[in-house]
Amino acid sequence: MIHILRSSRSLAQVLILPFIILILVLSLLVGFLSYFAGRQAVISVADRMLLETVERVGLAVDRHVFGAAAVLETAFPTGLTAAADIEQDLTAMRSRFWIATSLHLDPNNYVYYGNRAGQFVGLYRHSMTDGELRVKNWPATFRSAYRFSSIDGELSAPKNEETNFDPRQRPWYAAAKDAGHDVWSSIYINFWEKDLVATRARRVPGKDGKFQGVVATDVSLTALSDFMKNLHVSQHGIAFIIEPDGNLIASSESDIVAIDQDGEVGRLNAADSRSRFLRDTYGTLQQRLAAVENSGAVERTFTFDDGDGEPVYAAYSWIRDDAGLSWITVVAVPRSDFMGTLDNNARWTVVIAGVAIIIALLTGLSIVHWVVRDVRRLSRAATRIGKGQMNVKLRIERRDEIGQLARNFMEMQTELSTDKLTGVTSRAALLRYLDAAIQSTRKSPDGEFEVFTLLFLDLNRFKAINDKLGHQYGDQTLIEVGQRLRQAVRENDIVARYGGDEFVIVCWGVATTAFADRLRTKLDDLLRPPLDCLAGVPEAAGMTVGTSIGVAFYPADGRDAETLIKLADQGMYEHKATGRRAGDR
Repeated sequence: MIHILRSSRSLAQVLILPFIILILVLSLLVGFLSYFAGRQAVISVADRMLLETVERVGLAVDRHVFGAAAVLETAFPTGLTAAADIEQDLTAMRSRFWIATSLHLDPNNYVYYGNRAGQFVGLYRHSMTDGELRVKNWPATFRSAYRFSSIDGELSAPKNEETNFDPRQRPWYAAAKDAGHDVWSSIYINFWEKDLVATRARRVPGKDGKFQGVVATDVSLTALSDFMKNLHVSQHGIAFIIEPDGNLIASSESDIVAIDQDGEVGRLNAADSRSRFLRDTYGTLQQRLAAVENSGAVERTFTFDDGDGEPVYAAYSWIRDDAGLSWITVVAVPRSDFMGTLDNNARWTVVIAGVAIIIALLTGLSIVHWVVRDVRRLSRAATRIGKGQMNVKLRIERRDEIGQLARNFMEMQTELSTDKLTGVTSRAALLRYLDAAIQSTRKSPDGEFEVFTLLFLDLNRFKAINDKLGHQYGDQTLIEVGQRLRQAVRENDIVARYGGDEFVIVCWGVATTAFADRLRTKLDDLLRPPLDCLAGVPEAAGMTVGTSIGVAFYPADGRDAETLIKLADQGMYEHKATGRRAGDR
C-alpha cells in the first residue's frame, strides 16, 4: 500500500485510492449485513409459513374426520335403540343412513351397522342421487348390494359378494363393542373397495339396554393422500401424516402402503419409505418428539441436515379428537427453497460494489445507507409477523433485488392473511385476529372484556350449484357471496372464509341477541336474490343460495376462539336442521 502511494504521480490518485478501498470494504460489509439481515427475515417468515402449512393440512384432515361424528349421530342418534333383527328396522335405517351420508358426501359417504347376530346393513353413496344398499340378513348368507336413486328409490336386482362377510370379525366392530363412547379403529383395508381406511364406530344398545350392535363410518386415507399430493409446499418440500408409531397415513410424494411378493397390501412405515428425504425427516422427528417428551417443550419447528448435508426447516402438529384419534402432520422444506433468492442477492451485492467504486464515493455511501435502511425495515416487519401481527404495512418502493424481496415478502404476508379465491380474510388469519383480540382484553387494566359477536355461516344450496354447473360457477358463487357478506358488516368487522362454503363473521364491540337477529335477517336478505354470476346461465334458472347461521358471543359463550367457533358451528347445524324440517333444501 505504501509502495503504491509513493509511486503515484498525482495527488488525486493518492486521495482516491484509499477511498476506493474504503468503499470496497464498506460495500462488502454492507452486502454481508444485508445478507445476514435478509437471512434472518427469511428464516422468520419460513417458520411462519411452515406452521401455516401444517395448520392448513390439519384443517383438511379435520374436514375428513370431523364429519364422521355427525354422520354417526345422524345414523344412530344417542339414545336410539336397535332391534334384534335388522329387518324390523331396515326401512328406518335406510332413511337415516341416506340423510347421514348427505351431510359430508366427501369424504363420509359410507355408513353401516352390524349386530351381534352377524347381520349387516350399510349405505354407500356414489353421488347425491345414487346410492347402494348393502344387506346381510343372516350369518350364513352372503352380503348383497342393491343400487337405487333418491332416499326411497326402488332397489335394483341384488349383486352378491363371492366372499362371506361377518361384521363381528371386522376391526371396527371389535373396537366399539365394549367402548362407552365413539372410538377410532386401527387403520385397515376395508372389505368391499379394498381401500385403506380409518373407521369411527359407536356402540348401539338394544331395547333391553344391552349391547346390540355397532354403527360405523369410514374415512378414506386414499382421499387424504390425494389431497397431500396436490398440496404445493415448495419446489422440493414434502408433507406427510403419520401415526405415533410411524405408519404413514398420507404423503405428498410417497406411497402409504407396501405390496409384498404375494400381492398382499400392508401398511408402510415412514422409516421404510422410498423417499430418503421423508426418512430423514421422520428420523429427526422421532428424536424431536423424544426430546419434547423429556423436556416438556412445546416448540413445533425444528431444523436438521439431510443426507446431502443441506439444512432443512420442518414443522409438525398433532391432530387429536375425543374418540382417540392421534395423528401427526409434518412439513419439511430444504433451505435452498427459501434462500435461493437471497443467495442471488448476495452475488449481486458484489457486482453493485464494483459499480459503486467506479461511480463515486458519495453515491456509494448513499446507496449503502439506502440498502441498510430498507433491509432493517424488512427485518423488523418480518419480526412483527413472526409474533403474529398479520396486518403489517411495508412500503419499500425499489426496483432492485431488495425491492423484489420486499414485494415477495408482502405477497407472502397477503397469502397468509387472505383467502385466495374470495379475497376475504383467511381462516388462519381469522384465528390469529381472534386470539390477539382475546389476549388484549385479558390484559386490560380495568379487567373488563371487549365484547364481540361471532357468526358461523354455511351455504345451504352451494352443493347443488357446484354439482350442476361445475366448479367454475361454484367458485364464482363463493366470490360473490364473500362480496355480499362484506356489504352486511362494518368496515372494521371481519368476514372470513373458514373452509369450503363456510364463512365466519366477527362484529366487534357488540354482543346481544337482538343485534345477532337483525344481522341474520340482513344476511338472509342479501343472499336471497339470484346471484349475478349465474345470470344468463340457462341451467341456473331458479337457483339461489341461502345460509344456515350459528352465533356465539364473547365473553358470554366462551373465552377462547376454539370454543366460540365450535359453539357457533353447532348452532349453525341446528339452524340447518331446522331449515331442512321446514323444507329448505
